[in-house]
Amino acid sequence: MPLFFSALLALMFVALSALFLGRWLVVRLATKWCQRKLQAELKIGSLFWIQNVSLKFQQHQQTVEIDSVWISSKLLSHDLPHYVALCFGEVRIRTDLQKVSGLFAPFSQSTGVHQKELSFSPSLLKIFCQLFSIHVDSINIMVLKVATSESLWHIQIRDSSFLLDSDGKRLKCEVSLSQINSKVLKSGHLEDTCLAELSLALKLCLEVGIRSWQLKAITVDVWTLHAELHEGLFHSQLLRQGPGVASKPVPCSEVKENLAEPTLPGLYLLQQLPDQIKVKMEITSVVLSMNSQKRHLSWTLKLLHFLYHRDEDQLPLRSFTANSDMAQMSTELLLKDGLLLSQSRQRIVCLNSLKASVQVTTIDLAASLVLNTCIIHYRHLEFSHWLHMLALETQESSSSVLKQTKKRTFPQILAPIIFSTSISNVNVSIQLGDTPPFALGFNSISLDYQHLRPQSIHQRGVLTVDHLCWRVGSDSHIQRAPHPPNMHVWGEALVLDSFTLQGSYNQPLGLSSTQSDTLFLDCAIRGLQVEVSDTCAQCLSRILSLMGPQSGKSAVSRESSFGESVSLLWKVDLKVEDMNLFTLSALVGASEIRLDTLTILGSAETSTVGVQGLVLALVKSVTEKMQPCCKAPDIPTPVLSLSMLSITYHSSIRSLEVQCGAGMTLLWSPPDHMYLYQHILATVQCQDLLRATLFPETVPLVALETPETACEPEGCPPESSPPRRLLNLTLEVSTAKLTAFVAEDRFITLAAESVSLSRHGGSLQAYCPELAAGFDGNSIFNFKEVEVQLLPELEEMILHRNPFPLLQTLRNRVWLLSLGSVSVEFPYQYDFSRTLDEAVGVQKWLKGLHGGTRSQASPSSAHLPPDLLLKVQHFSWVFLDDIFEVKLRDNYELMKDESKESAKRLQLLDAKVAALRKQHGELLPARKIEELYASLEHKNIEIYIQRSRRLYGNTPMRRALLTWSLAGLELVALADASFHGPERVVEQVRELDPSSPFPAEGVDLVIQWCRMLKCSVKTFLVRIRDYPRYLFEIRDWRLMGRLVGTEQSGQPCSRRRQILHLGLPWGNVAVERNMPPLKFYHDFHSEIFQYTVVWGPCWDPAWTLIGQSVDLLTKPSADPSPSLPWWDKSRLLLHGDWHMDIEQANLHQLATEDPYNTTENMHWEWNHLSFHWKPGQFVFKGDLDVNVRTASKYDDCCFLHLPDLCMTLDLQWLCHGNPHDHHGVTLRAPEFLPEVPLGQLHDSYRAFRSENLNLSIKMDLTRHSGTISQPRILLYSSTLRWMQNFWATWTSVTRPICRGKLFNNLKPSKKKLGQHYKQLSYTALFPQLQVHYWASFAQQRGIQIECSQGHVFTRGTQRLIPQAGTVMRRLISDWSVTQMVSDLSQVTVYLMASPTEENADHCLDPLVTKTHLLSLSSLTYQRHSNRTAEEELSTQVGDPAFHTHQLHLVDLRASWTTTNRDIAFGLYDGYKKAAVLKRNLSTEALKGLKIDPQMPAKKPKQSVPTSVPAPPPVNTPSFSGQPDKASSGGAYMLQKLIEETDRFVVFTEEESGVSDQLCGIAACQTDDIYNRNCLIELVNCQMVLRGAETEGCVIVSAAKAQLLQCQHHPAWYGDTLKQKTSWTCLLDGMQYFATTESSPTEQDGRQLWLEVKNIEEHRQRSLDSVQELMESGQAVGGMVTTTTDWNQPAEAQQAQQVQRIISRCSCRMYYISYSHDIDPELATQIKPPEVHENQEKEDLLKKQEGAVDTFTLIHHELEISTNPAQYAMILDIVNNLLLHVEPKRKEHSEKKQRVRFQLEISSNPEEQRSSILHLQEAVRQHVAQIRQLEKQMYSIMKSLQDDSKNENLLDLNQKLQLQLNQEKANLQLESEELNILIRCFKDFQLQQANKMELRKQQEDVSVVRRTEFYFAQARWRLTEEDGQLGIAELELQRFLYSKVNKSDDTAEHLLELGWFTMNNLLPNAVYKVVLRPQSSCQSGRQLALRLFSKVRPPVGGISVKEHFEPFSSLGKCGASHHPADTPVLP
Repeated sequence: MPLFFSALLALMFVALSALFLGRWLVVRLATKWCQRKLQAELKIGSLFWIQNVSLKFQQHQQTVEIDSVWISSKLLSHDLPHYVALCFGEVRIRTDLQKVSGLFAPFSQSTGVHQKELSFSPSLLKIFCQLFSIHVDSINIMVLKVATSESLWHIQIRDSSFLLDSDGKRLKCEVSLSQINSKVLKSGHLEDTCLAELSLALKLCLEVGIRSWQLKAITVDVWTLHAELHEGLFHSQLLRQGPGVASKPVPCSEVKENLAEPTLPGLYLLQQLPDQIKVKMEITSVVLSMNSQKRHLSWTLKLLHFLYHRDEDQLPLRSFTANSDMAQMSTELLLKDGLLLSQSRQRIVCLNSLKASVQVTTIDLAASLVLNTCIIHYRHLEFSHWLHMLALETQESSSSVLKQTKKRTFPQILAPIIFSTSISNVNVSIQLGDTPPFALGFNSISLDYQHLRPQSIHQRGVLTVDHLCWRVGSDSHIQRAPHPPNMHVWGEALVLDSFTLQGSYNQPLGLSSTQSDTLFLDCAIRGLQVEVSDTCAQCLSRILSLMGPQSGKSAVSRESSFGESVSLLWKVDLKVEDMNLFTLSALVGASEIRLDTLTILGSAETSTVGVQGLVLALVKSVTEKMQPCCKAPDIPTPVLSLSMLSITYHSSIRSLEVQCGAGMTLLWSPPDHMYLYQHILATVQCQDLLRATLFPETVPLVALETPETACEPEGCPPESSPPRRLLNLTLEVSTAKLTAFVAEDRFITLAAESVSLSRHGGSLQAYCPELAAGFDGNSIFNFKEVEVQLLPELEEMILHRNPFPLLQTLRNRVWLLSLGSVSVEFPYQYDFSRTLDEAVGVQKWLKGLHGGTRSQASPSSAHLPPDLLLKVQHFSWVFLDDIFEVKLRDNYELMKDESKESAKRLQLLDAKVAALRKQHGELLPARKIEELYASLEHKNIEIYIQRSRRLYGNTPMRRALLTWSLAGLELVALADASFHGPERVVEQVRELDPSSPFPAEGVDLVIQWCRMLKCSVKTFLVRIRDYPRYLFEIRDWRLMGRLVGTEQSGQPCSRRRQILHLGLPWGNVAVERNMPPLKFYHDFHSEIFQYTVVWGPCWDPAWTLIGQSVDLLTKPSADPSPSLPWWDKSRLLLHGDWHMDIEQANLHQLATEDPYNTTENMHWEWNHLSFHWKPGQFVFKGDLDVNVRTASKYDDCCFLHLPDLCMTLDLQWLCHGNPHDHHGVTLRAPEFLPEVPLGQLHDSYRAFRSENLNLSIKMDLTRHSGTISQPRILLYSSTLRWMQNFWATWTSVTRPICRGKLFNNLKPSKKKLGQHYKQLSYTALFPQLQVHYWASFAQQRGIQIECSQGHVFTRGTQRLIPQAGTVMRRLISDWSVTQMVSDLSQVTVYLMASPTEENADHCLDPLVTKTHLLSLSSLTYQRHSNRTAEEELSTQVGDPAFHTHQLHLVDLRASWTTTNRDIAFGLYDGYKKAAVLKRNLSTEALKGLKIDPQMPAKKPKQSVPTSVPAPPPVNTPSFSGQPDKASSGGAYMLQKLIEETDRFVVFTEEESGVSDQLCGIAACQTDDIYNRNCLIELVNCQMVLRGAETEGCVIVSAAKAQLLQCQHHPAWYGDTLKQKTSWTCLLDGMQYFATTESSPTEQDGRQLWLEVKNIEEHRQRSLDSVQELMESGQAVGGMVTTTTDWNQPAEAQQAQQVQRIISRCSCRMYYISYSHDIDPELATQIKPPEVHENQEKEDLLKKQEGAVDTFTLIHHELEISTNPAQYAMILDIVNNLLLHVEPKRKEHSEKKQRVRFQLEISSNPEEQRSSILHLQEAVRQHVAQIRQLEKQMYSIMKSLQDDSKNENLLDLNQKLQLQLNQEKANLQLESEELNILIRCFKDFQLQQANKMELRKQQEDVSVVRRTEFYFAQARWRLTEEDGQLGIAELELQRFLYSKVNKSDDTAEHLLELGWFTMNNLLPNAVYKVVLRPQSSCQSGRQLALRLFSKVRPPVGGISVKEHFEPFSSLGKCGASHHPADTPVLP
């Protein structure tokens, strides 16, 4: 043991000695080496121990000081890992960076030289590493002048250790630093002297290969890293010098190599890295502080783990790039729990975990990234300072780097790459100072990418995103929970519930490969929400601006490169579910677009986009924070809704197909449009903002479109680019419905089904089988089979242009519109105009809103508009009727039918009851019968109710009020360059409307167009209700011509403002509307095959409803002026000419009050009508036939036939201004009305409005034509009666229809056109005329009038008289004829009769006999209006020629024979019977006949007319030589009678003639005439009278005849005001001629006429001819020559002479009548009679002279000469012609006497009245039965026209004819009996009344009628048969006969004869004087004969002579012959 210790001690001693020696040696060597190599001085302070070691670099002033160095062992200290440890105490290092540049130069030089000397033995190295270690207690490093000369970097390291380990192959070096503290200081006066601080614990492990001495592995472990970087660090030069020092120049060779072969950046660095790298950092904290602003950032990280491993031993990844491989390696990075805080302890970044890994294997490269829970809150206000501070450093570094970097090409990676990413729970919120904050977050994102390269480059990837949300707004930085499902939170700009994208890209390898690249994408998105707002755009723009504008450039470059690349085959499949797009605006709320499903299938050939459930909705006010995201069908009130939408695009053919499914709806309104417009504007502004951010240097689109901006190389002409191929478009819509609200309660609906639209090349085609347009819920317009085409040209249109040679354009585009059916229906009383006006206002508003700023090209420079070809197969326009009216009519028809059926059932029951009574007799109880009838009544009620309920079961209800239908409509509208443009249109207007004055300053037109039109219509029908006749019926209508439409631009006062209510925030918008109307100018020529118009007053009620419906179609003008009537409106709007050639035109005027009647009408039929409508004129040319259509045998009666008629209607509009100046009409808006006088209304149409209309009608038949037909008129008595009913129907006043408060219609009634006429003139010119009048078919008697040439002119004026009273009534129309002129020549009147009765064929007998009645050479008629003041003055002067009616007849020839008498009496009898039947069947027949015997009626007293202020005296023609004197009066005559009572003979005054005493003359010669009404003048008139029993004839002629009628002023007669009318007839040059014997001409039927020279007034004749010498002059008894042909002279005919039996004489006739019909205007001017208080008793005679109807006849001188034959002929004529009484009249009188006797027996008036009523009813039934039979026969005759050989119809027709004849006979008998009964009844009542009046006083009896005949002197000569030898002569003087009829049916007869004598002219007579008065009577004083008789009323039909008083002064007489032998007196 001791030995052992001693040995050990020795050993230790030796060791210590060696140690000290070695120490000394080492120190010595180290000192020498430092001096030689490092130029440094090494000092060691201790001798034995190594202490205070100092190493000082003299040149650089750098020192290293070691406090102590020692060696320790594991044995001594268990903390040491190895046995030998080199320990250092405190190590201090001080250096200066400014002088450190040359420090490492020696090392760089020595490393390469001694590399081989460093090799060690592996075993020795292994032993050394296992035993040796280095430990340092602390290290202090001080670096001076780090950034500046005043900066200091201090580093302090504690407890550091250095360990080595080796396994023979590798050397492992481990460095452990338990604590590192570092600071960068800067000396100065600032507070912040510390630039940076760092503290950490570090463990570093390095593995180096022993053989190659290459670094194999690095392991770094860092704990508790805490770093603080202060503001001064970033402002210092420390960070700026680092990159500059480290940068090294790149050799040129390396640059060239890089340019030749591009390499992957970083690949070389990876090859230089060790095989294994591990970095682990735990609990890391980095703090950035800014002491100047007291800000700091704090970043903490719990764990950072980085692992890199490369395996060089395994096979590498071959061909990673084209020229390099990659070894197998794996890299992994892991971060956990990272947190970045601000100074306010708010989190900026919060990271949970981040894991990234890359693994390279032999076959591929796989990379993955996993991120979990990353939250970032960026606040620019807090972070901008740090960014600004960091940006100062990065700007210089980045600029220097950019200068050195060049364009680098990346090599193509050939190795397979697999990349996967998983990121979850990420939320990033950014708060920038100038933009609102926004945040982006998502739950998870996963990406799988594969880049494979088997034989082609194949890339595929899968991207999945779960709940991505991007929020913007003020609260977006606040982290929130995920939004609820199906909800959108406002402010979330982008929300993705799930997103999955799968794609692959395949690129074939090899240059010669013909395959294309393929790309496949499959994407699925669910829950997509996008919100566009200003906030979103600002945030996105800010982000893009931060990214820089170079991204846009790169995008453009990528697009361009992609476009230039090779062809690519691609396929995309995208499916989006629950997609919601929102636009948010702070002003107008939000809008939402909802897509339930969006699918996109795309490929290189075809791309398809499908949408399921598309909805556009508005959220007008955002009040909630969240918005529900419902399914598309569940969204309330959507604007747009679409169930399915499919869009397909074929790229190869450039075709786009769009399909819309069923249920497409659009709900539009102006407020919604404004909302959408604002949202679109906001979106566009956002787009512009983003575009400006991305492409700030982009040229505006407008600049790009201008050709000047195109940059072309100089000298290179622009290449003509090939025309771009147009896109072919196909659109299909299953069902679509558009609803547009133009007002709050007004909307328009458009619905379509199966709409298809296609565009191929330049053509466009659209088709829709059914299209409907509704207004306010009413389906108005319905279109079926709609086809629209737009063609570049059409050959058919070229053919349509051929008829217009003036067109310049040969070819043009064409719009072709084809419609199968068009239906328009307007509901009853629907105000369509209001909705239409609102729609037009909205259209104007939209035009101003969207097109106001658009530059509009002038219309002249614009392209020519396309032509239009419109084809409509069927068109209908319907006004619906009132349902109440329809049901009322149907119920009325049902009641009528039910009444007939109930009557039939009642008849059956009556028959059954009668049978039961026959069977049971009296045993049948009455109660049972009553029950049967009651049951029948109840059953009738039940049947009626059941039928009423089933009324519309089988047949639908009639709904139409008016139906307008068209069939086969084809319309062509051609545009042409010759009339395109405003200037050319104005030229066309001036050409088409030359009569209107055009403004000198021109007109400004807002609408102007001109087209050539060509139209054809097969049928044009207009029907009112269900009436059987069409209102208009036009067939085969062809029209062509020009049409111009213009609308004048209104002045500011002619623009009304329409208010559009848009609501908040816009309020009300005013739209300016142009008030001038759209005017049309036309020049049309049309051809029509058939044109039919039907109208009647019975249609007027329905037409009134139609007018009300039409008024609701157009809104009245806003101008407050009274509306224009339709005639003025047509003058204002329509201008130009219209020619119409109509093959057959018809006008049917209905003549009944039944609108359903089809048989009663007046038919105006035009053949070959040429109609020309010019302004103010209508011209009709053609053949006119006017027929009377009636359901009887008189049907088709053409009562007016006018061939070759030219009828002209001239319209003269009476206006305040020029009636054609429609340009001067200026409408005014209500706010621009001028001031008008008080009480006067403003009228903008005042100068243009017509006050009245003067209509002039001219019918000219004198046109030369080749036809022989002449004008004719055919009339029947039934036709005349029918026309009376027709006139009564047409002049009846219609009642107001649907007017008044009950119907809410208080508009003033429209003025009728008939009330607008002021003057109407009519002119007729005809070369010849034939008029036929037939009494009836049965009697076949009639009148024929023939006229050779005639002219008729008449003018009438209308006056509207208001009705009296307070009730507003219609004005009374009063027409007065002011002038009438007629001139007819060669007029002949015949009477016609047929010997046979009516046949069954209802045809006139062709063998009708025709006899002459009347003929004349000329007829002139004039009628004038009432006299004016000037005419009145001329009448006072003495010109009595003015009369209202003047008729002048020349050469009147009349014949009156028995045949004429029979025919005339027959005609009169038929007329009388018809009149009597009408009167007796009227309700007035028995009125006023009931007389109460207790209260007898008191007759008004008659008195002498009071003195009335009469007009000045009027000269009346005097027929006596004595002066005119008025009547002496009854009192004077009675006084003279009393004075002469003592004489036997009554004498009259000597000075007064008898003619002056006649009452008729006195009454006519009064001076109270106010109107000379009528004057008829006859010149050279004659009349032939022919008896029945004798041969020969009597001719009565007059050279001059006048008939005057005067109307006198009304006067009071007693207490009655009566109107007086007087007639005066003057006949001058009267002659009577008679034949002496019969002649052959009389048997031939030819008439004898006198020549004019024998009729006209006597003149001095030069007896030149022999015939005149043979005639006996003008004396009585002379012979004159006659003629049979008036037009030829007598010398050319077989002359026959007649004898003058009465020589020339004159005759005067007077007739005075009084009536109660007084003109109301005259009655108001008459003062009432004065009543005297002490009225004396008037004498009887004066009372008798009251208002008495008087007739007076006067002959002054008569010379008569007759022979017996002539006398017999005269008697025959008087008895058989003048005094003829038909035999039936006698029978009628007998019947009347018998009935009168029966009435006297039966004195009960009520029984008599009852019998009359029963007989009236029977007659009415006969009339109705006759009408019914006629209608049946009419229908049979119509059927026989189709089947003329039908025996059944012929037999039935014959039976009906017999039945009709029987009914007519019964009607005649019963009508005659009824007439007799009524007349006798009236007479009986009057007799009863007269019996009562007989008991009255005598003074009540008055004279009612007076008749007077007076002959001054008459001489009658009787001759022998030869007419020359006289027999006797009778002379009469002062012959007077008068008859007075009184009011009590008594009569007084008075006969007075002043002187008479009879002479015997026989040659052998003894006494020449046969008879004369007893004594000679003095002329005018004595009477030779006087007879007076008074007759009482008849008693029992027997006349009673009450008084007879004869007086005679006859003397003795002598006779030479016996009276029996020779007749002296007849």
